[in-house]
Amino acid sequence: MSGELEAAGAMATAGMVAGAIDGREGGGRGGGACLNCGAELAGPYCSQCGQHGHPHRKLTHVLEEFLHGIVHFDTKAWRTLPMVMFRPGTLTRNFVYGQRARYISPIALFLFTIFFMFFVFAFAMHDEGLERATAAPARAEILTDLADARAELRQAQTALEQARASPDPDSPAGLEADLAEAAVEIVQTQVTRLEQELAEHDAATARAPLIAVDVGENANDPARAAAPEAPASDAAAPAASGGAAAGVEEEEERASGRSWQNSVRRLARSDDFVVIDGADSLNERIRKKFENPDLALYKIQQTGYKFSFLLAPLSLPFIALLFLWKRGVTLYDHMAYALYALSFASLLFVAMVLTSQSPWTSWLPGWLLLVGLPVHTFFHLKGAYALGWFSALWRTFFMLIFATIILSIFLVLIVILGLTG
Repeated sequence: MSGELEAAGAMATAGMVAGAIDGREGGGRGGGACLNCGAELAGPYCSQCGQHGHPHRKLTHVLEEFLHGIVHFDTKAWRTLPMVMFRPGTLTRNFVYGQRARYISPIALFLFTIFFMFFVFAFAMHDEGLERATAAPARAEILTDLADARAELRQAQTALEQARASPDPDSPAGLEADLAEAAVEIVQTQVTRLEQELAEHDAATARAPLIAVDVGENANDPARAAAPEAPASDAAAPAASGGAAAGVEEEEERASGRSWQNSVRRLARSDDFVVIDGADSLNERIRKKFENPDLALYKIQQTGYKFSFLLAPLSLPFIALLFLWKRGVTLYDHMAYALYALSFASLLFVAMVLTSQSPWTSWLPGWLLLVGLPVHTFFHLKGAYALGWFSALWRTFFMLIFATIILSIFLVLIVILGLTG
């Protein structure tokens, strides 16, 4: 649940930042002197410092401002959101050429929609990845202790057999065998406790079925659990310990049932694991993250929304490349276009996730991506830059290619930052 709470907090922060950037629309006409700078008021706001002419001192106004910062749905939003979805070109062109008071600014809308998208992802696409990630280290520790305990049990059973076969003539009769039996019982109790702890752990994380069968057979059958599986001499004990560890590792992989996680773990445990030649410390940090694939995936997801603002500057040079020879177009125009386009893409992904939850609309996400995005890009370019049909068409083709490249660069960056940060 911590992932959802973190996403909600991030969305609230983004909403309040967006509210701080855009401010709020004024109320009625003001009068008198400004309480901040003393200038004469000719409207709801001071023409000199911008402060509202009648600042509130009510506790309910604090709650009102907080909710407005989170939701940010005033008249600007009701004007801007329909236009960013259905008339993006007109919206971008109006904002660029001065009609800004009636719309939410591109950066404010981008902040809110991008964090709203991750907020929806955290709930609608929630799985138990984080729970598995935080539970995995505890399970690995139990498995290690269990492997050591089983190896120690085999050594104690070997010592018991030797004490019974060739007792020490200098010690009282039967004393050596009694001590060895007591040692076997102590270690057997420890093995049983660890097996039960492992079974409870797996039951709590919904991965118990295969573990429960194996552990249950050992725990409920003392004869089988105490059966001497040890080799004939103490010299074979290390091999037995290694075999036990390997068996536990195989049991872990068999019980997990998640093939890609097991593949990542095997890759991290291989001797030839190298990401960047010569960067031993970096390779070791990535190896440690790959030992727990669920946690690594969670870190990458968190890094994704924290660095989502990089999408806008990454898009800027590619958009500018399409308009190198067009006069009267500035980088500001490209940035406004990119931010509004990314805002629409965020809302589109939200719609795709929500429609995928129902079997009646599960076919819709693919069409939204394959049809909705190109059509929106075409009309956005055509209206924002006052292009003809053919000019907008070929730029749309290259813009979609550039979008794929930008997304690939962004994914590489967040994977690197997520695994090394």
